[in-house]
Amino acid sequence: MKAIVLCLFVLCNTALFTGVRAQSERFAYAVTDLKKDGFAWITLRKLDLRNGDFSTTLLDGSNKDAKLFDAATRQQSRKLITDTNHLYQPQLAFGTGVSAIAYDRKNNRIFFVPMFVDQLRYVDLETMKVFCVTGKGFYNEAGSELGAVNTLPRMVIAGDGYGYTISNDGNHLFRFSTSGIPEISDLGSLVDHHANNQMTIHNACGNGGGDMIADDDGNLFLLTAQNGVYKIKISNLETVYLGKISGLPEQFATNGAAVDDEGRILLSSSVYKEAWYKVDPENWKAIEFKPRNGLFKTADLANSNLLMTARSAKNKKSPEFYSASNGLIKLYPNPAEKNRFMIRLTNLEPGDYSLSVTDILGRVILEKKIGIGTSTHTETVNFPPKTSIGLYLVKIVNKKNNQVFSEKLMLNKME
Repeated sequence: MKAIVLCLFVLCNTALFTGVRAQSERFAYAVTDLKKDGFAWITLRKLDLRNGDFSTTLLDGSNKDAKLFDAATRQQSRKLITDTNHLYQPQLAFGTGVSAIAYDRKNNRIFFVPMFVDQLRYVDLETMKVFCVTGKGFYNEAGSELGAVNTLPRMVIAGDGYGYTISNDGNHLFRFSTSGIPEISDLGSLVDHHANNQMTIHNACGNGGGDMIADDDGNLFLLTAQNGVYKIKISNLETVYLGKISGLPEQFATNGAAVDDEGRILLSSSVYKEAWYKVDPENWKAIEFKPRNGLFKTADLANSNLLMTARSAKNKKSPEFYSASNGLIKLYPNPAEKNRFMIRLTNLEPGDYSLSVTDILGRVILEKKIGIGTSTHTETVNFPPKTSIGLYLVKIVNKKNNQVFSEKLMLNKME
């Protein structure tokens, strides 16, 4: 069940989406159980976005007699073994369940990752055969167990034709090609915008699960299980917290998201059975949507519709969210290696800044002055000798003592 969030955050009032035009697809693919009230995410269906009608089963991913094929050789794959310890069943098409799918319209494929199996797979919708990308998983251990923090529960095909998936902790944005034999790349850790503050994208508990959609302007939108919204710029991994979706019941957990043919976002849930919701992306307000024939609890949704957010270069303006500063600050590596970490500051206003590191009790471990005179500045920060292993908070304030950055940092070991 979704944790009840006690603190509500005010949504950005700026109209981020203009000129939304009709989309081409009035359907989405959905992962459900064989039964409406079931909790096994093993079945692929098609969903009518207008009335909420589900198709019959397109693929039963738990069928023990179904064959899996190697994406490279096109032959039956024989490298998968039964996990007798955890029963994650990588030899089944959907393993123990699937919560991340993406629809590749160009190649007519459904890409997915079985839960706790580090392997990219896809359904060829022409033949309904399931192909496995063998030899290389997202974490370079194809077929291995994934943990709750680094599992991959959200996925989308963006307007550039690539697929994207994000780990629960935000430390990995993976990209994969969709034509031929897919190739996987790790683009790196997402970068919090300084105004995110405590709403960091790296909170695996608060920002886990959910789903992703994409727009036509090079951005991804992560809708978390706890109904928060993050905008991710693919080109530089900058991640902005936009706020919480309003109008949802406290018990509703977002598990699937797809853009409909009118530019709204349909939200599905794997735990809430009373209704689904459609969201207006101009204000992130949700209204109830009840399929006429009832609904299946659904772990994920996918189609090829994009949010239409692009504006002409002449009229394009940055949203007010950025008005304080267009700067970008990245802390890395996290966890810190040995006794040091780096801070990269980009496009900040020239001047003097103060960096501080405090422990979980609020005690100051170190302070450092940083002078910014160029568009990009990288600073190396060394922990004092004999600093204890643990969690620390790194803050940066400007000369007016206004905080411009805050992020938690784990120190694993010292030199």
